[in-house]
Amino acid sequence: MICKKCKNSGSVTVRKEHMYCDNCFMLNINHKFRSCIGKNKILSSNDNVLVCLTGGKSSTVLLDLIFNGLSQDSHKKLRMVPFFLHITGLGEKENDITVAELIIKQCQSYNFNVYIVNICEYYFQRNNTLPSVNSVTDVHNWTELNSNTNLKSILGKMTSTSSNDIEMKIKHDIFIRAAKQLKCDFIFTAETTTTLAVNLLSNLAIGRGSQVQDDIGFFDNRDENIKILRPMKDITEEELHHYIRIKNLIEISVDTIRGNSLQSVIKTFVTDLQENFPATVSTVCKTADKIGSVDKNTNRCKFCKSNLPEKSDKITAIDATIFSRTVSNGQPPIANRNTGAEEQEDIKMSLFPFIDNYFCYCCSKNYLEAGLHDSNFFEISGSKNL
Repeated sequence: MICKKCKNSGSVTVRKEHMYCDNCFMLNINHKFRSCIGKNKILSSNDNVLVCLTGGKSSTVLLDLIFNGLSQDSHKKLRMVPFFLHITGLGEKENDITVAELIIKQCQSYNFNVYIVNICEYYFQRNNTLPSVNSVTDVHNWTELNSNTNLKSILGKMTSTSSNDIEMKIKHDIFIRAAKQLKCDFIFTAETTTTLAVNLLSNLAIGRGSQVQDDIGFFDNRDENIKILRPMKDITEEELHHYIRIKNLIEISVDTIRGNSLQSVIKTFVTDLQENFPATVSTVCKTADKIGSVDKNTNRCKFCKSNLPEKSDKITAIDATIFSRTVSNGQPPIANRNTGAEEQEDIKMSLFPFIDNYFCYCCSKNYLEAGLHDSNFFEISGSKNL
């Protein structure tokens, strides 16, 4: 087999049909990364960018791509000022420290510094500042001494599906806050096209279909001042594997999706389907690019910051769910009761607390599942008046 670009001997097969030599493959990946940033024309020269790292494959490749871009000749140079962040505190203490130390070594090998942040300490203490760079000392002490705001303990009481969703939203909140402290206008995250395909189907399954544009697209502009960008959205997991092998990079297996959840089932489904039908993830993501919300309501969910739908007199799926659950509980339909508008609203609120007023559909479900006594993370997000 020969390389489809230079016609020399090929060594890398992509999607079971495209053959590249190592050099052409690396050029192609760098081109995908650079073109994804360039064609959207969002970054300006020398913008501060917060780069979020996990130590996994996509994070490791993103770090290397940024270094390569900054090392190019003047007319090809990636013109940005990167700051690096890693969030810890949800895994086992020893494993968290191991991953954090690896990320510090990764960054130092490129002469970069990285901030290691404990998710509980930074999220629940709104006035705290970022720790010293390249430091993992006592990152777990705060969590162990403050069991009432131990996020790991709180999420452990919830279903894996809800825990995955809440953890992702909390991390995004930390990204935004850290970016503001570092005076960054943009954030880079390392989602690949495979990850985004899984996220799209997961969003639809858990009730975040209206938020696909922000959660799956190239940029998330729910914050007025800071945009979250996904510069690796055109790169697949298969390509990451080849990139790491060719560059001989070191990465840690990091799976942030909890098992026995909708997200984990969907990930397995997409991965297996991709094996036999190589166009799966690209087709799913291209579909996502065509989806957008027409709702122009300026009211936002207090937790995930997504637009809340405008209230309508039309019967919705939520109304159908409320009716179905009411009947299943052996209660008479609302229409057959002599109840006032306030009691009807109370019934609705008990199933989907504060929906359309403070929370979107999915966050309302998560709030109910967390329970009022364990809803500290919702209160921190600006809902203390609930």
